[in-house]
Amino acid sequence: MPLSCYELEKGEMDMTEVRKSKILETLRAKRSVRIMDLSKQLRVSRETIRKDLAEMEQEGLLRKTYGGAVLDEANVETDYDRRRGESDAAKKAIAQRAVKFIEPGDTIYLDYGTTTYALAEQLANSTGLTVVTNTIPIVNRLIHSPGIELIILGGNVRKNEDSLFGSLGLNSASDIFVDIGFFGCAGITPQAGPTNYHMGEIEISKLMVAHSRTSILLADASKIGRSALYRTSEIADIDIFITDDIDDSAMETEFTEANVEVIKIDRSKDE
Repeated sequence: MPLSCYELEKGEMDMTEVRKSKILETLRAKRSVRIMDLSKQLRVSRETIRKDLAEMEQEGLLRKTYGGAVLDEANVETDYDRRRGESDAAKKAIAQRAVKFIEPGDTIYLDYGTTTYALAEQLANSTGLTVVTNTIPIVNRLIHSPGIELIILGGNVRKNEDSLFGSLGLNSASDIFVDIGFFGCAGITPQAGPTNYHMGEIEISKLMVAHSRTSILLADASKIGRSALYRTSEIADIDIFITDDIDDSAMETEFTEANVEVIKIDRSKDE
């Protein structure tokens, strides 16, 4: 029996995902790849590999170079689960402070990130809340919380990071307005503002910053003074910045001069 057009398209998509996964594995092992080598390794044309690399660059997985592609600090994140375990005490303390801004009846947005995941854990037993998110680990954490109405923004699945992005998510977000938006970042400076790695994700973040009555940034000290590839928002668009510490007093002054309320967690009681 002949295959339907749908089955043929699905088969092609599955093969593309298999190739992309193998390309990513090779990149993580070698830090760079050549189109000619990938073509031989995966037994497809060089044009097919070029198309795969172009799509992967758009997804924020790599950076194309002449004749191949590379991984570098500007556009590559470490594994999500590993990041979730880093600075765990700081993220928990930040989340515990952030939850104090939330009241029953609020509609909140939880952006992609590991510190926002820590906040989701704090909210799991809450009641009377509506939570909007584009992050699959947060969905999995809250989906069985009876007191939370969960709204999931749709979109393309970014498989290596379990997040959603793309036009479907943007279209959904365009009609959603929240009381408080909680945002993570890969880095933040007064000049660049909060920045992150993946253009598709930050487009949704940008929109939800604009659609939040109050925008709260959650970031531990390791993110301060660093910049990733894409700007999430201007620093002036952030209302409150919760962190565990800021070593640079001049930088802290720049945040406050931009009308950002800086809240530093006092963790001395935990030590």
